Amino acid sequence: MRVRQTVVVEPFKTGVREVELPPPAPNQILVAAEVSAISAGTELAVYTSTHQWLKDPNLPDWKFPFKPGYSAAGTVVEVGSAITDWKPGDRISFPGNHASGELLTLGHERARFWKLPPKLDAEKAAWACIARYGMGASIRVGITLGRSAAVMGLGIIGQFTLRCLLAAGANPVIGIDSVKMRRNAALAAGADHVIDPSGGDVKEQLTQFLGARGAEVVADATGIPDAVPQAMALACDGGQVTVVGSPRGRVKEVNFYDDLHRRYIEVTGAHGNMLFEPSHTRLAGAWDINKAQHWLLAALTSGRLSLAGLVTQRIKPEDLGTAYEGLLKKKEEYLGVTVHWKD
Repeated sequence: MRVRQTVVVEPFKTGVREVELPPPAPNQILVAAEVSAISAGTELAVYTSTHQWLKDPNLPDWKFPFKPGYSAAGTVVEVGSAITDWKPGDRISFPGNHASGELLTLGHERARFWKLPPKLDAEKAAWACIARYGMGASIRVGITLGRSAAVMGLGIIGQFTLRCLLAAGANPVIGIDSVKMRRNAALAAGADHVIDPSGGDVKEQLTQFLGARGAEVVADATGIPDAVPQAMALACDGGQVTVVGSPRGRVKEVNFYDDLHRRYIEVTGAHGNMLFEPSHTRLAGAWDINKAQHWLLAALTSGRLSLAGLVTQRIKPEDLGTAYEGLLKKKEEYLGVTVHWKD
């Protein structure tokens, strides 16, 4: 099967190449993608050559030319002789690169896939793997029903953080971002309030809206290390702060006594992969990656997890570089971008 793959050839340069995929081995599945979705934080970190894993000699796959993307939806084309649970024609969500087709090897980390509900279209399903990284806040903090929540940073991960908190019953839910279009997208999804940091002290704005000193749950989805102490300042005494955006770098000047210990605040990481490690699932109940992805697909199907205001561009594979530049430099125009593979 001949397929097209997008690649980051080198920093700030993308391309599309054609490769021939062989028939699937006994433990492989051949998938034709319909739509893939861009995870701006991770993909832009690679595109700009700032992702820390590019410099790790123990990660040979994280080198240029790099195949970006980890969230897609498509159809099974062919299955290996040892596979009995899947058949050609099955529609699936999978952690796919931006490519028109892939071979998925069972047992490999990237070869997890989930059957789509019959009424779920491919574009919505293409977001499911990305959505798990925002969903982490709702799982990590435990009880969400009726608890006030604030989300700092309303890019793609922040949008899914906010939308999953809404779906999980948090109330009220507040979005915080300096980009008006992102705030509007959060409101379209059902956010109870949004805050523009340029409109004054964020802590004062939050206190005024809540009528209380801080939110019970604060999720940092900015990806900026210096934002974590700010998130701590927005939490109420005894509140919880969870970091869902990957903070690439170090932070200084954190007063752990006054800002954390004395205020009885809990600060936790919530990376979307580590949530389902055994040490966490014992605490979080019956959650595992399969349950999470099935929940997300069901919530996308029912509309409980809203995509309102999220998708701003639908592109062809050849336009990936233009989309990356837009996500970097035109934040009032670019938010959610899907790549469409059917001609």
